[in-house]
Amino acid sequence: MIHTFPIWFDALHVGDVTVDGNGALGFLYTDSWLATDDAFPLSLTLPLKNRIHPSETVSPWLANLLPEEEQLYSLTRTLGIDHADTIAVLNEIGGDMAGALSFGVRPDRSAWTYTPLTDFYGTGDPEVALERHFQDLAQRPFLVGAEGVRQSLAGGQRKTALAVLDANGAPVIRLPEGGDVLAIPRNGAPSTVILKPDNSALPCIVENEVYCLRLAAAIGIASAQATVLTACNRRSICVLRYDRRESRSGAMQRIHQEDFAQANGIPPGRKYERGTLRGPDIATLLGTGRHLPPSDALSLLDQITFNILVANTDSHAKNYSVLLPVGTGPRLAPLYDVSTALPWPHIVQYFAQNIAGRKRRPANVDARHWDSIAVTAGYRPTDVRKRVQDLVDDMVAHRISVTEVVAALPGSAGGYVDQAADLIEENALRVAGRLRL
Repeated sequence: MIHTFPIWFDALHVGDVTVDGNGALGFLYTDSWLATDDAFPLSLTLPLKNRIHPSETVSPWLANLLPEEEQLYSLTRTLGIDHADTIAVLNEIGGDMAGALSFGVRPDRSAWTYTPLTDFYGTGDPEVALERHFQDLAQRPFLVGAEGVRQSLAGGQRKTALAVLDANGAPVIRLPEGGDVLAIPRNGAPSTVILKPDNSALPCIVENEVYCLRLAAAIGIASAQATVLTACNRRSICVLRYDRRESRSGAMQRIHQEDFAQANGIPPGRKYERGTLRGPDIATLLGTGRHLPPSDALSLLDQITFNILVANTDSHAKNYSVLLPVGTGPRLAPLYDVSTALPWPHIVQYFAQNIAGRKRRPANVDARHWDSIAVTAGYRPTDVRKRVQDLVDDMVAHRISVTEVVAALPGSAGGYVDQAADLIEENALRVAGRLRL
């Protein structure tokens, strides 16, 4: 017996995932989707062809839509589903995911609703409501089991997807401002922001990530917009979703995306190059740029360079993404999930990918290694070295202004911002000083 599970883009039936009696997966686009003028592929690995895509291609793409590690185990325990049963899990929670697609249930815009956190938790204090929400997430990730809530975000970090409502109760695509309300999307409604609460194991993670993203934006690298939100005694990183936009008519729209693990057919357990079953190396990441316009391929090199300069040792394959929007070809997604590892000596201090064939610490990157990256990407080594120096110069030039802005955010701890800024600048200048070795 073959079981069929539909995938939707709004009310359009994109295709079906099939599961045969042996558990093998397949995927087939519908004829109507293939005939749609603005049809986009679900993945770079799933081109718009009238044929069944095989299990070895479909399985990793689907697995990368789910949370990982303890988040996944906790979620599936609540659902009473085997954590390895990807299809069953997506059928339960795949309403609002990364990108534009919904799994299983056909979306119905007329049913979209948003419940303010204050109403959901029965309190008039928004900070108390948000703090209770963070406590709730520890017991049931993504509010699994709550009526009308079907959400999934990839990764192992605890997080939540919410919507920002303006003073009139309408969802808006912006970071929260005075008078706005945070709300839980229900019945297929799209979220607009992702919140990642603070982590006692990684003190200063909130200021760290917000500083890194704002520094990247200040030096011309397209980056996800981020700010700090407070919740009584808790703080969180609030990131605006770049895979959401407002149509000309004012309607909320999702933009399809996939991360580089999906784009290269790699399961989430292989997002790092390290290990026996190695994941994508720098050559593979840069090679993904062949699907992008030349300017975006250069921007990808900037993203990888910036992660090295700030010592973001956790910049694995799922922390790079490609957009697959309606009516255009693939584009590079903005930079996201960036923080320097330097304040935390207890976590891995080696980069997620080998550099010039070996695992390396941030302080050990020198000119030869940049030359190796340049050759891998098909660029002239002298051009790459110059680009590294230019980025370092820009980082130093914008350090004070970005530090002041992030330190002034409500709830931000200025000392943590200064710590991240100091460590990043020291590392970047050390790298620049080794460009002529």
